[in-house]
Amino acid sequence: MGEKPNPEQVEAIRLAALEAYKSHAKELSRIALVMTRNKALAQDVLQETFLRYYLTRMHGDVIANERDWLRNVMRNLIHDWKKSLKSEDSVGLEEAEDKETQTPENKPERRALTWAMKAARMLAPREQQCITLRAQGLAYTEIASEMQISVGTVGALLSRAIQKIKQIPPLREGAE
Repeated sequence: MGEKPNPEQVEAIRLAALEAYKSHAKELSRIALVMTRNKALAQDVLQETFLRYYLTRMHGDVIANERDWLRNVMRNLIHDWKKSLKSEDSVGLEEAEDKETQTPENKPERRALTWAMKAARMLAPREQQCITLRAQGLAYTEIASEMQISVGTVGALLSRAIQKIKQIPPLREGAE
């Protein structure tokens, strides 16, 4: 397309995205849930998949096999999420040596860091980004602008992130 689509084209793309959702969401949701084992993350992945479908169509790209395209995009999103978790889990040699030499005085900091890492692993990438921007003091409208999403989506992402974080048991003294 190259240029901005006219209102009729936008409406046709919106309807095509809605039809694609009706046709494939149930199957994709089931696959995402099996792959992530996390209902909220599966919902996020599904939402991101269809958002990418819509944006791809808005840019004028033709999708020959809609079902396969959606499945591939969704799987890639989940694989990227899993890769990000693995990279967070890997510990460098310097970090491992530091852990061995830590004193009892900094155990509370280690517990807090461990708790924060658990919280981060539970969040989808967009939830992490959203909560990080909010923690930096950005307003909902600023986060929406930064992430190129609606203010309502910011609220939904923050709400889901907070609910996930609340599921983590609180820090207790003496717990390692």
